[in-house]
Amino acid sequence: MRYIRIEEAEPGMLLAKGVFDEYSRMLIAKKRPITAEYIEKLKERGYLGFYIEDEFSKGIEIEETISVELRNRGAEALRKKDIDASLQVAKDVVKQILASGSITLDMVDLRTFDDYTYRHSVNVAVLSTVIGMGLGLKQDALNDLCVGAMFHDMGKLMIDPEVLNKPGRLTKEEFKLIKMHPQLSVELLAERWNVSLDAKRAILFHHENEDGSGYPNELSKDKIPLFAKIIHVADVYDALTSKRPYKDPYTPSEAIEYLMGGCDILFNRQVVTTFLKWVPVYPKGVLVKLSDGREGLVYENTSNPLRPKIRLRNGELLDLGDERKNLHITINPNSSVEADYSNEMAAIDTSKSDSRPIVLAVDDTIMTLQMVRNICETQFRVVMAKTGKEAISYIHKNGMPAVILMDVVLPGVDGIETARTIRQLFDETAPIIFLTALSDRETVEKCKKVGAADYIVKPFRPSYLIGRIRVALGLERDA
Repeated sequence: MRYIRIEEAEPGMLLAKGVFDEYSRMLIAKKRPITAEYIEKLKERGYLGFYIEDEFSKGIEIEETISVELRNRGAEALRKKDIDASLQVAKDVVKQILASGSITLDMVDLRTFDDYTYRHSVNVAVLSTVIGMGLGLKQDALNDLCVGAMFHDMGKLMIDPEVLNKPGRLTKEEFKLIKMHPQLSVELLAERWNVSLDAKRAILFHHENEDGSGYPNELSKDKIPLFAKIIHVADVYDALTSKRPYKDPYTPSEAIEYLMGGCDILFNRQVVTTFLKWVPVYPKGVLVKLSDGREGLVYENTSNPLRPKIRLRNGELLDLGDERKNLHITINPNSSVEADYSNEMAAIDTSKSDSRPIVLAVDDTIMTLQMVRNICETQFRVVMAKTGKEAISYIHKNGMPAVILMDVVLPGVDGIETARTIRQLFDETAPIIFLTALSDRETVEKCKKVGAADYIVKPFRPSYLIGRIRVALGLERDA
């Protein structure tokens, strides 16, 4: 079986899994061919996709770690604000995961977005329990963790939906209101003796960051409870990969890149590492594009989460985990957020009255680009490019930026060759800072040879990145 986005659905496709509504009622039965009318109705309900069977995906089986019935029961209990029923669902989630032969979560989420808060809470409960199990927590602790995750966002139900779903940036007053939801969630459980203090503390502190920049108490590192660290990672991952009225969903690989980049800054590194062991970057049955232009389905995950086994269109099985043979082949990032990227770049480029220095950020991962933009936008204008070709095109049209942040690994021409080309093509040059996860001596030396002004290894502290850009621009002295 394989996953098909609703935009790619065609009449006659054979369903591999039944499609259910939020009350566990079957909308379309398994093994039935889908019709144009069904496709339109699913779009109207907000479904993002479904699983099909065809010759290309034959033999790919995807097991449900948590049953559809239990997921729906959890969402319904939360919708009714039935705390006792929600507590029972949390216990049942833990039981199902402990009873499962494998806890790898390969299922792509099939929820609609009109009941986002409830489905999100159930998903975060499942993800948090899987992380906790990976960290070796016992059943009683897993129960408390799962309860905390189930209720972590319930306070949002007391906030105006227009603020929760507002497209664009929130005002300071609106963000202050949003930041009240952990406390509101805890208040819903204040008189509940059967909800542990650990669960309540996890709810209250699930937006605290490792570097002390979170809320409500600006806790850092060991002062943040473990359960809160776990829920934080699960919460952000599920939020990023979900469709919302104000954004399109990010792919699992984009979201995981964000988690990895935020280690020791936003997220606990051990929690993220454990997450990566159990939640695939590329779920089974998902179509991917390779760097050599070929397409294939994820057939099986390997010990390297970034390099699964791929079934190609011709039936050949390509093991990206065998780096002796296939090191030169990578999976290209999915372009599901291309519209967001294009719109944001266009908006930045037309902002001619802005006097801030321009930083050109070149990275093939949208989440990294957005993270850089969020860090730098108070002092710099950030222009984004996903390839070396796009970066060079921008310079041709708009002139040289003040500084260039360059990833090493890029699709097509890599960052080192792109830097060399920029030096050759343009008389005016800008300092180039390589911003990459690679730290081996050979790569660093290659970057030096093309005139790198600096070399920053991911993850990095926001203040450090700003400081190095200011040094490169001559605005500060090097320490």
